[in-house]
Amino acid sequence: MTRQIETHHYVTRLNQDFLQSAVYDSDDSSARLIGVEYMVSERIFDTLPPEEQKLWHSHGHEITSGLWVNPGVPEMIQKPEIRDLAKTYGKFWCTWQVDRGDRLPLGAPALMTSPQVVNMGTVAPELVRKRDDKYKISSDELSKTRVDIAVPESTTRYADYWMMTGKGFAVDLQQTEMKSTAPFP
Repeated sequence: MTRQIETHHYVTRLNQDFLQSAVYDSDDSSARLIGVEYMVSERIFDTLPPEEQKLWHSHGHEITSGLWVNPGVPEMIQKPEIRDLAKTYGKFWCTWQVDRGDRLPLGAPALMTSPQVVNMGTVAPELVRKRDDKYKISSDELSKTRVDIAVPESTTRYADYWMMTGKGFAVDLQQTEMKSTAPFP
């Protein structure tokens, strides 16, 4: 939670319940592909076992707070889509830790969390201000226009697990024997 990064998602909807996105560190021509996020509907998420749900984060706060934006798209046009997205869950694997200064995608991927309305999950105000200035928008004004967007409220879900426990998940690499179906010569 001490490391926050700017992300730009290029989303493809595969069907009503499943989306995927390539995630970049900017929206300019030199942007670096830093990861991938998979997004599922509330309907699909509810079928996942608790251990799997713990790896996912909710998108409701990102949408309703005005953090999720589609620059250049008028709010009235994007509102039907963001209404649906507010009820989705994402699993974002960051493969390039650009905020550490890595010049290449090094090490294990990191499972990312999502901004939330709690102290540890609040986005640094200077990052929001910088983004708002760049795109000539106001996150505060967007949040006012999105106050009517419904978000999932179930307490039986395990999304945003870190908020309940203060713990996250890390990938540790281990050397392991390769298994083969064919004998070695």
